[in-house]
Amino acid sequence: MVAALLYLVGLITLLGCIAGAGYGAPAMIADFTAALNAGDVNMLDEVADLAAGLRWVVLPGLTGLVLMGLGRIIMLLGAINRNLRGQG
Repeated sequence: MVAALLYLVGLITLLGCIAGAGYGAPAMIADFTAALNAGDVNMLDEVADLAAGLRWVVLPGLTGLVLMGLGRIIMLLGAINRNLRGQG
């Protein structure tokens, strides 16, 4: 039960981060396209600015992945435990 809840919370967190990043993507694409069309902009600085704009996604996204992983590990250990009890 706890494992499924961990997995579900992690999944919702990760999907929320992806949706939030996708919501802001059109403005970021427009800024990047404008920088490409300007021609006199240092592209490394422009990419660094775009990455800084997505910095808020990294920590919640990784947290969601870790929660999903912990949920799957607990599910696996529970399945192994049930299987071993059935054989013993």
